Amino acid sequence: MQKSKKILLVEDSRLTAMVIAELLNKNGYETETAVTGEEALQKISGGFPPDLVLMDIELAGEMDGIDAARRILKSRDIPVVFLTANTSGEIIDKIKEVKAYGFVLKGTDKAALLSTVEMALKLHEANIHAGMFERLFENSLNELYIFHPKSLKFVAVNRAARKNLGYTIEELNTMTPLDIKPEFDIESFRRLLNPLASGEQERVMFETVHRRKDGSLYPVEINLQFFDYEGEKLCLALVVDLTERRAMEEELKEKEATLSAIMGSARDAIIMLDGRGNLIFWNPAAEQLFGYSREEALGKELHRLLVPDEHVYELYSQAFKHFQLTGEGNAVGKTMEVKARHKDGRELDVELSLSALRFRNEWHAVGIVRDISERKRLEEESRRKEEQFRLMLEGIPSPAWLVSRERRILTQNKAAALLFGTKVGDYCWEGIHGGEYLLDEYREAFEKNGSPLPGTKCYFCHGDEALVRNEPVNSEVGLADKIWDTWWIPLGEDIYLHYAADVTKYKKIEEELRRLSITDVLTNAYNRRYFIQKLEEEIERSKRANRKFSLIMLDIDRFKSINDRFGHNAGDLVLRNTAKLIKNRTRKIDTLARWGGEEFVILLPDTTVKNAARLAEELRESLSRMDIPYVGHVTASFGVAGYCPGDTVDTLVQRADNHMYEAKAAGRNCVRYNEEECSKRENSSR
Repeated sequence: MQKSKKILLVEDSRLTAMVIAELLNKNGYETETAVTGEEALQKISGGFPPDLVLMDIELAGEMDGIDAARRILKSRDIPVVFLTANTSGEIIDKIKEVKAYGFVLKGTDKAALLSTVEMALKLHEANIHAGMFERLFENSLNELYIFHPKSLKFVAVNRAARKNLGYTIEELNTMTPLDIKPEFDIESFRRLLNPLASGEQERVMFETVHRRKDGSLYPVEINLQFFDYEGEKLCLALVVDLTERRAMEEELKEKEATLSAIMGSARDAIIMLDGRGNLIFWNPAAEQLFGYSREEALGKELHRLLVPDEHVYELYSQAFKHFQLTGEGNAVGKTMEVKARHKDGRELDVELSLSALRFRNEWHAVGIVRDISERKRLEEESRRKEEQFRLMLEGIPSPAWLVSRERRILTQNKAAALLFGTKVGDYCWEGIHGGEYLLDEYREAFEKNGSPLPGTKCYFCHGDEALVRNEPVNSEVGLADKIWDTWWIPLGEDIYLHYAADVTKYKKIEEELRRLSITDVLTNAYNRRYFIQKLEEEIERSKRANRKFSLIMLDIDRFKSINDRFGHNAGDLVLRNTAKLIKNRTRKIDTLARWGGEEFVILLPDTTVKNAARLAEELRESLSRMDIPYVGHVTASFGVAGYCPGDTVDTLVQRADNHMYEAKAAGRNCVRYNEEECSKRENSSR
């Protein structure tokens, strides 16, 4: 059932709108009404896109029917028919200007109204079809010609034809197909058209050449057929330019010749099979690999010629039957290793790559065959070596792995799997030596060389640092609160023995010795030698970054009297408690050291003299309030000095020491410093 047409009726007279709407509805149309042009535009852009607009010219609102129609047609291709009681010349001109599909006088009979509406709908539909055909004809990529079969005059020639020929429309309107077909005269051309005119054939196809305006020729394929147009027979010629196709055919011939030469000179054996599995190409490399000459191989079934096993032959045959029909198969597009038979009867290990090629409407198989017998021998030898290495690993009591050049675990012993949880195939950074802690330069060297750098030892612990030292090749990694020392030993070009030993006890001893070498045993503060090293580093940092830092030097007042009165044990207690108090108040980046006897020194990075003096005052006050068992209260004298450009370790320590003795001279238990010291030094140097 045909869908009913939608009509938008724009009429400000409700009575007229009701009468016309009722008439349209009774005759199968779906009607919607609007009172103003603005309402009509809203309905069209909303949920009621009509097939036709029946528009009153004089409307209520800001726009009349002419303006409303103009806005509608600007955005949509909808036929508009006007309702009017005024047929003046001015009104008729406006109706023509907006390209309306006509008008109906108000008060006309119902039949005239329905006839005008139906005519407008059919005319609009015809215009759409005509425009579509015209666009398809004009925009076709192939050349299209329409001409009279009797006069042979062109009726229409599309853009592609005009462009290729070089003629204008005006020039072609005076021409016939004979003007562009130099191979035909009028008699031979009419002989082509006769079977079409008599109805014996629906179409005629042939190849010829066309001649351009500039005289050049190009090959074409022509398809001629007749069609009826308004009671008259016309001929449509669809023309395909064969220039590119001919060029491609020539190029293909050249490529086939080149490909044949390349395949013939290739080092790998190249074979080609037709759809029945028979050999149709056999290059010299195939002759050398299999021992059969070209004459002996061509025309033979590949499977019977080269497959050594009858059972395998049956599998090949079944697979090839499927390939023959579809050009597809499990082997196509893959590389596989198979057994082949030499002419002398011996078996060969070969690698076969098959590709499908459709040639002359039939599937062919192209195979590239490579002798891998030597590679298989080396692989077997490698497997034997790996088995020997595996047995060797099991004899090692510590965790041990065999690792490939690509850093993959080839095999491991039980201790490695149990303690490290690694698996065969794992990447060796994972689990063996905590690769996430590798220094970038060490990782890059390992990735590039496939093994650690010669003469390098790396310590890997579960922390933030990895230290590199010039020691024999091995690495250390923390695992489950243990430290494992690991070694790499090359067993060949592509395989390494990697084993680990538990060195936790030795590392702890080493760390303890290092701690003892830099700390004061009594107070657990750093010793003088380590402090001088840190001070030298801070001076260099200050030179580069122009950052301030300060020193505090303090001496416990009347310490000899404490030893004399209470004994050396009491004096040691005073020193330990003093160091503990200072540590609890200073930052992690600060460095506290016992300078000697009852003297301490504090390094304060990124600290001005004024702030250092404020800290010294807090320490002085806290120390004076601290109650030490058996001794009571003690005091200390403090000297503060800030780093000045040009200072050395000796000059900076000496200034702090001088200020400390100024505090002693001022009655002890006080802080002395000079905030303008650097400025005075700079002025005096000028």
